[in-house]
Amino acid sequence: MSAIYGVWNLDGAPVDGGIIAAMGEAVAHRGPDGEGRHLRGALGLGCRLSRVFPESAGEEQPLIGRSGVALVFDGRLDNREELIAALGDRFPVSGASPDPDVVVAAYEAFGESFVERLRGDFALGLFDPRQDRLLLARDPIGVRPLYWCRAGASLLFGSEVKALLAHPAVVARPNDEVLAEVLLNGAQQAGDETCFQGVYSVQPSHSRVFERGRTWARKYWDFDVGRRVRQPRFEDYLEEFRHLFAQAVHRRLRSTASVAVSLSGGLDSSSIFCQARSLLGDGGNGCPDVFGISYVSADNAPSDEREFLADIERQYGVVVEKLPIQPGGPLAGSREAVWHIEVPFLDSLWSTTDRLHERARERGARVLLSGHWGDEVLCTQAYLVDLARRFAWLRVRRHLGEYRRWYEDIDPCCYRRRLIIDAFKYHAPVSFVSWLRRQRSWRRRSWYGEPFSRLARERSDPPGLPARYRARAHARAVYEQIRSPRHVLCMEWNNKVTGMHGLEMAFPFLDRDLLEFLMAIPGEVQTFEGVPKALLRRGLAGVLPETIAQRRWKADLSHIVNEGMSTDYARLASFVRDECVSADLGYVDAGVLDEELKRWERGRLGPDCEASWRLSALLGLELWLQVFCHHQRARRPSKDRSAALAREIA
Repeated sequence: MSAIYGVWNLDGAPVDGGIIAAMGEAVAHRGPDGEGRHLRGALGLGCRLSRVFPESAGEEQPLIGRSGVALVFDGRLDNREELIAALGDRFPVSGASPDPDVVVAAYEAFGESFVERLRGDFALGLFDPRQDRLLLARDPIGVRPLYWCRAGASLLFGSEVKALLAHPAVVARPNDEVLAEVLLNGAQQAGDETCFQGVYSVQPSHSRVFERGRTWARKYWDFDVGRRVRQPRFEDYLEEFRHLFAQAVHRRLRSTASVAVSLSGGLDSSSIFCQARSLLGDGGNGCPDVFGISYVSADNAPSDEREFLADIERQYGVVVEKLPIQPGGPLAGSREAVWHIEVPFLDSLWSTTDRLHERARERGARVLLSGHWGDEVLCTQAYLVDLARRFAWLRVRRHLGEYRRWYEDIDPCCYRRRLIIDAFKYHAPVSFVSWLRRQRSWRRRSWYGEPFSRLARERSDPPGLPARYRARAHARAVYEQIRSPRHVLCMEWNNKVTGMHGLEMAFPFLDRDLLEFLMAIPGEVQTFEGVPKALLRRGLAGVLPETIAQRRWKADLSHIVNEGMSTDYARLASFVRDECVSADLGYVDAGVLDEELKRWERGRLGPDCEASWRLSALLGLELWLQVFCHHQRARRPSKDRSAALAREIA
């Protein structure tokens, strides 16, 4: 994972090299292998390099092409061979060329449409002096973040917002509409806006072009949700899935260093680890080793998954490193976490998550694989709506009955309710869905002030979908999961927290080719005969231990989250009462907040995590305002009190 950043002075003034240096310093953690800069007149580009791939040993960025094109690139190309073959002898690059060289050659050969040909996870900035034009682009899924803003006559971009904030003309100001959308609506339609006023993200599957006096965005690619793949037998689907899943994992094992897998013992992460170890044994990649790291809880706890880790260890002759879940709540290290993730999110198990990433880096890994998004793309229930629309009511009933046998720890009524909700979302008028969202955001407002809550209600209209997305409920559900602004924020969150340790996180379940296949096949194939994730369970027969393939429950971390919040509750309550910047600025109603805190005193947080999550969201907002927007406070604490608070939450 590299860091890219740049400044283009649209008035023609020379770029100050000190500004480029400051931007690079702000994101130095993302690129431990050196820094490159390119200053030429009104343009300044920089890159903090992370040389992960075998071809990147001699990589230098910014890269200047034969035509004078300047490129900064953070990413991994998955179709290098295909691109090199298409370029031919006219634009000579070889299998040993670093990815940025291939990208520049593709631009010089195909022009602005080059980005449509790139497959993989990437973010890039490219300046063409012949057209006096800057182009920013982001990968189709949105795994790598990229931001931009205007600062007077200057245009800035960077891999993280803090690179933009390093410019002296950029002041961090809260974007109230987006904060309300994130905290109260779940970030359902944040679009290209960010929590910072005037700072924008390049959207997944989009490029944005800047010329002097104008800018425009273009969606260069999207999933064809109307595409259908039909096979005569279930075994044919299994064969194609095996190929695509192995390819997805293989692409993310391209590394000169060992690759770590965040391994829980659950079906998704175990599938990735076991597939990676199988590929390693076949000698089919350049990765020297694959190891697993897991955080574990106490014996016989609802989150204890060590029996499944032991099965993996026996089958593959490995030792999975086990890190005990760190005691304590969300306050520990929370200020550093918010600084890095740049949104008011907090991980309730932050100390444990941070330690896992730190340990992966200590063991020499540069890539961390995660099973995130396996549930979202492999376990949607929406296909039942498609079956019902074909009047296959008996199959719907059989599948609902089968769910009960596979998820023994979940109330069977949940599946029926989910079917009703999916059918409603698919058939109800958009205006009615919008009205219901407004009611929901009203009920969730809790301690947030009325003006802030009103902003959330005003933004509750669901985004419109082209008519072709209504063809099948299954394809639409998977598409909406991938395109959900909240999930894009989560991808950025994961990218930044691993970037703290010079790691890059990769998600095999978000492989573009795999996703296209999963959207195109019938939903009942994924859940064959009502077995959740049957395609994964049966497709990895012989690779995955049978005990995990037959696993029928998921780990429950609720008790750990609530214990941590109870531990920190008194300090958290004191913290937000004494120094509540969010109340000073009108985001929170201090009176309502105080009543809620009194109700939850002595750790009475309830049986689930709802109260803990709400408190974490409040703490996230409070710390985000303090870390980034402290200059806007209506009142400031004394110097001594500020120092004490900093020590308390460090």
